[in-house]
Amino acid sequence: MRYVLATVLLLCTNAFAQEGHFGRGHDYWHGDFYQKLVTPETKVSCCNLADCRPTSGRMVGDHYEVKIDGSWVTVLPSKVVKTSAPDQGFHVCAPLNFSGKPEHVYCVVLPPES
Repeated sequence: MRYVLATVLLLCTNAFAQEGHFGRGHDYWHGDFYQKLVTPETKVSCCNLADCRPTSGRMVGDHYEVKIDGSWVTVLPSKVVKTSAPDQGFHVCAPLNFSGKPEHVYCVVLPPES
């Protein structure tokens, strides 16, 4: 029974993290990955406290979108960090009170292209 409960909790946690909610998954990735990210535009850190997190992403026409706090947001090319995450997934760095505007995203990590 404990294994079933643990599996359910893990699946729920992973699903929540894939919505790009603030702080979810940050601690796991911070030390080895997030603290090294810098914004392509300003060359300053993308990560402040719990700003970065794993998320879901998709290609829509000629651009990418990522989920931030459960909503799809267009990825501006100027926000894409030219590195891959250790899990080869989507990651986003955005403020706690994210406005929903793509220009307010700090940076985005895209998976490697096939």
